[in-house]
Amino acid sequence: MIYDGNVRLGDLFSSRREKGRPGLPTLSVTLNNGIVNREDLERKQDTALDATEHLLVKPRDIAYNMMRMWQGAFGLVGHEGLVSPAYVVLQPKARIDPEYASYLFRTQRMIYLFWAYSYGLTEDRLRLYFPDFSKIPATVPPLESQKQIANIFSTWDKAILTVERLLNNSKQERDALVTSLTTGSQRLNSCQDEWQTITLDKLGCTYGGLSGKAGKDFGWGSKFIPYTNIFNNYQIDVEDLGLVNIGPTEQQSLVKFGDILFTTSSETPEEVGMASVLLDSIENLYLNSFCFGYRLHNFNSLLPEYAMYLLRAPEIRTQMMQLAQGSTRFNISKTKVMRFRVRLPSLDEQRSIVKVLGCVSKLISLWTMNLRLLKQERAALIFKLLNHKIDNGVTHADADAGAAK
Repeated sequence: MIYDGNVRLGDLFSSRREKGRPGLPTLSVTLNNGIVNREDLERKQDTALDATEHLLVKPRDIAYNMMRMWQGAFGLVGHEGLVSPAYVVLQPKARIDPEYASYLFRTQRMIYLFWAYSYGLTEDRLRLYFPDFSKIPATVPPLESQKQIANIFSTWDKAILTVERLLNNSKQERDALVTSLTTGSQRLNSCQDEWQTITLDKLGCTYGGLSGKAGKDFGWGSKFIPYTNIFNNYQIDVEDLGLVNIGPTEQQSLVKFGDILFTTSSETPEEVGMASVLLDSIENLYLNSFCFGYRLHNFNSLLPEYAMYLLRAPEIRTQMMQLAQGSTRFNISKTKVMRFRVRLPSLDEQRSIVKVLGCVSKLISLWTMNLRLLKQERAALIFKLLNHKIDNGVTHADADAGAAK
C-alpha cells in the first residue's frame, strides 16, 4: 500500500514498554471518552494482573487498544497510570505535539489507515501492532503550527463541554420536576382536584411494530421510527426517521398523532418499556420491530403531551424494569404494560404540568441544537485544518493565513 505523507508515524512516536508500579490508578481506553479511570466505568473490569504486569503511561503519551484502534479506541494520557499489556503506549518524539496527534488520529483518513494496516482474519480479530502502526504515513505541519491547531481545537472542546454541562443540568432539572409533578408530591397552586387511578388498558389499545420481513418485494416510500428514536427521546424526533418498503400486511403498524410507543426488547432491562410519544402528524409512518404502539381511545382522560412525561418518571421506569424478563436478552409484554395502574390528575392540571415541563424541555432542545451545531462546526474545522497537503513544511492553511496578513 502506498499513501501520500511527509512522515511515518514511527518518525513521531516510539513504543513505551515500561512496567507499571504499585500505587498508580488503572486506566482504560474507551471509544467515546478516550482514557478513563477503570473504576469509573459502568461495567467494572476486574483484573488478576498485578501492577508490574501492566504498562506504565505518562502524561502526553497516547495509549491505544490494538484490537480496536481501527474504530478509534485511543486516548491522550493526562496523568501517570497503568494500562493493560494488550494496549500499545505511544511515547511522543520531538517532532509531534501529542494533543495535535489526538485530533489527527480521529480524521477519516487516519481511521481508514489504522484499519488498512491492521491484520486479522475477520474484523473482530483485527490488531494494529506497533511495527505496523509505525509504517503508517501521515501529513503533519511544523511543530509550532501543530500547537496552534491543537489550541484551537482545545478551545472548541471547552465550549462543547460547557454546553454539555448546561444540557445535563437542564435534563436533571426536568427529571426532578417530572418526578414531583407526576406523582403529586408537588401540586401547582391552582390545582387541587382529586386524582384518579386507572389501568392503561382502560384508556387505549395496543398494536405491534413491523415484522422482520416487512416490505419485501414492495417499493420504497414509507418512513419508520427507529428503536433508538423511542429510547432516546421523550417526544419522537421527526428528523430521525428511516425509510422502509411496506407491504399490505403491515398496515397495522401505522403510527398516528398522539400514539405512545414502547420499546419491548433489549440486552438490558433498563432499555425495555421506555416510552416516547408522537406529537406530529406524518403520513405513512410506521413503527419499528422490538417496539409496540399504544393508541388512546380519546384524549378525555390522558393527554399524549402529559403521557410522555408520566411514562418516563422514575417510579414508572422502576416498575417497567421489574417486569422485564430474560437472561441474555430482556423482553416486556404488552399485556403486562397494559395492566399498569397510573394516577392521573384532571385534564386542566395535566395541561398546567405540561406547560411547566415544556419550558424546561424547550431549554433542553435549545442546548441540544447548540451542541449539535458546535460539533458540526468543529468537525468542519478539523477537516479544514487537518486535511491540507504540505509543501516544504507549510500547510495550505498556513499559506492562506500568511496571505491574509
